[in-house]
Amino acid sequence: MLRRLLPALAALAVVAGCGSNSPEPPKPADGGDLDACSDGVCEVGAPPGGRMTFPEETRVESLTVRSVEESTVVLVARGIGSRSGGTCTGKRCEASASGLDFTATLGPDSTVTYNDLSIDLLGVSDGAAILRIKPL
Repeated sequence: MLRRLLPALAALAVVAGCGSNSPEPPKPADGGDLDACSDGVCEVGAPPGGRMTFPEETRVESLTVRSVEESTVVLVARGIGSRSGGTCTGKRCEASASGLDFTATLGPDSTVTYNDLSIDLLGVSDGAAILRIKPL
């Protein structure tokens, strides 16, 4: 019995040590400079608690990174004005709204749109969400 169990345990240890098969996300063009988003166009590495602000024409006041896990990022956007709406597409993508706040949980290669802003999650690197942000 033990002779059959040892090879199985060895194979399991090898598989468990393989890690993620996800490709490394690109280096963000604007690095960790969250102020680069102030014109509504940026590609940044945003850590948990990171906050970006946007021009009024995007109808999004700010975007805050609530949490960053290996394969999941939670973002909270605050809208401007009475008209707001958003969508979430991609792997493990969920969104909800409450008042002017729009919360999205994104998996790899997911996109959220809120009001007139599009946010792509390119991946996670060194504990930061790699985001590409642009107006619609």
